[in-house]
Amino acid sequence: MRSETDDLTTKARIRDVALDRFPNDGYAATTIRAIARSADVSPGLVVHHFGSKEGLREACDHYVVAKFRETKLAAMEEENMADPGFAASAYRVAEPLLRYFAWALVRGHRAADDLFDELLAEARAVTEVAIDKGMVRTSPDLATRITLQMALMLGMVVLHRHVERNTGIDPIEAEGIARLTPTLLELFSGVFEEDFLKVIEDAYREGAADLAGSAG
Repeated sequence: MRSETDDLTTKARIRDVALDRFPNDGYAATTIRAIARSADVSPGLVVHHFGSKEGLREACDHYVVAKFRETKLAAMEEENMADPGFAASAYRVAEPLLRYFAWALVRGHRAADDLFDELLAEARAVTEVAIDKGMVRTSPDLATRITLQMALMLGMVVLHRHVERNTGIDPIEAEGIARLTPTLLELFSGVFEEDFLKVIEDAYREGAADLAGSAG
């Protein structure tokens, strides 16, 4: 008999396979049977956990949003933000999520609208916490500012191949995110309180160096 822990582990493994296969193989070409084979489970177990392929896709969408929120909230803890090791870890976490998200945004489905709106709502909540902590400046029209920030950042994700063609840096690879972070901080420096900006600039530059060293 399977334990609850076994079920949770199996469910996460199926989801992680789908996170990888949907963007790389396409939604239509990715069958429940193919996902089950990659996850080393039966097709029936995929249906048991997610109901259908569409249910699995929805679970992937919600997981991506939740993971981004979790990472951002962790980053607002000063001891983490000032730790280069945290920055390097955040780069690694972001890579598979960004690949999925780039695919999700351009698939021409209403689900992409829902995913954008859900991520935007999380960004507003996280920004309010950051303002309360004295990390981020407020704005006369905060909702519009957050929406524009989200559009600019996600535009880079969707157009990542064009960014890579012109800079030699892929913005959805961990190393690429690390290399681009100082420039992104330059672009968005007006959002951060001055003292806090210095803290994250130092941490993320060192985090990029740590990441490059471990890759080497």
